[in-house]
Amino acid sequence: MPEKIYRVDVCIVGAGPAGMILGLLLAHQGIKVLVLESHHDFEREYRGEVLMPRFIQMMRQTGLLSHLEKYPHLKLKNFEFHYKDKVLANVDFAGLCPQAPFALWMSQTVMLNALREKAVTYPNFQLLFGVTARDVVREGGKIVGVMGTRRAQQIEVRARVTVGADGRASAMRKTAEFKMEYEDYDFDVVWFTVKRREQFENTVRAFFTPRRTYLILPKHPDLVQCGILVGKGEFSQIREQGIGAMRQELLSAHPVLHDFARQLTDFEPFSVLQARVSYVARWAKEGCLLIGDAAHTCSPAGAIGVSVAAATAIVAADVIIKGFKRGDLSLATLNKVQMLRGSDVQRIQTTQAAFTRAALLRYPRLRPLALLIIFTLARAGIMPKFFRRIVVMDGPLPVDPAISLENPAVV
Repeated sequence: MPEKIYRVDVCIVGAGPAGMILGLLLAHQGIKVLVLESHHDFEREYRGEVLMPRFIQMMRQTGLLSHLEKYPHLKLKNFEFHYKDKVLANVDFAGLCPQAPFALWMSQTVMLNALREKAVTYPNFQLLFGVTARDVVREGGKIVGVMGTRRAQQIEVRARVTVGADGRASAMRKTAEFKMEYEDYDFDVVWFTVKRREQFENTVRAFFTPRRTYLILPKHPDLVQCGILVGKGEFSQIREQGIGAMRQELLSAHPVLHDFARQLTDFEPFSVLQARVSYVARWAKEGCLLIGDAAHTCSPAGAIGVSVAAATAIVAADVIIKGFKRGDLSLATLNKVQMLRGSDVQRIQTTQAAFTRAALLRYPRLRPLALLIIFTLARAGIMPKFFRRIVVMDGPLPVDPAISLENPAVV
């Protein structure tokens, strides 16, 4: 028997960007929300902290942008593609989307705390850290909540809607027995952070060398986050070659890496992210919905994973809010989230796959040809159009304008 039982309208498992945005928007509409997070705070290392113009668009649409801009961040004006000392293409964000003329670098720790500070102003919002969700609660074939542990105490949450927003390794997806439609894994990204040189501008860069593709992302206040795209499992081979070989490769790659490379003595600064692309076949069951990376994951190409997850969270908020107003939280209602978001997610995944192929992770001998194609597309003005499909929304999300936090809260 549980030692404590919570009764809420919506229980959200996972306090990442998707879960926190969903919880905040629901709370603003007077819905009683409980968010469960397995970690004890937001203070940990994250990846994917560059937020492309599509994220700016949706934050403006939900009335959250002005709030987030109060917190430490960098505004990034363009995305450059480099080969050695040459700029193959320069994509200006203002030219892609005048309404969102920049990308944003914001620490995910800062962003999540900013969302929490806004959310806790609503008395109907609660966030519990240190909760491990163990299983879902079922009644009559319907999911009606979750069971978990917190500080060695057994807890149970009863909710009219239970949402899994607990990331790519979602426990909710497993315990509620959701099935994958597909899951692809072709490459890894090796992440590390270096000190930024004074002359380094606030520009997102993809840097091609004869052997690798590097992502170089400014990081507030004075750092650069770097990612090396390598083949699936290839980093273990790199480690076998020794730190000396890695040091030489970094020294030959880009000047911003030189100081870091010279001081490198082991592989401790590197972390590997498996670039898995996945899509759950059905995002909803009776009483339960998956959103964000629990429902779909994107490749690191274009740095839009958080943006895509946030878009699904916003649409989910609109669907759930309307469901509460109509008194209809049936499976048919929850299925609307996938109906509204599924095709866009898959279109983005397909476009990213084309970009990944252009990076030639699988066919290094064809790399010079790929770079020539990128240069030709840029000269012809096609590259910005292709890139726009990834980093910009074609229009606003299909949600009621009343969802915006600029409107009065529902008491």
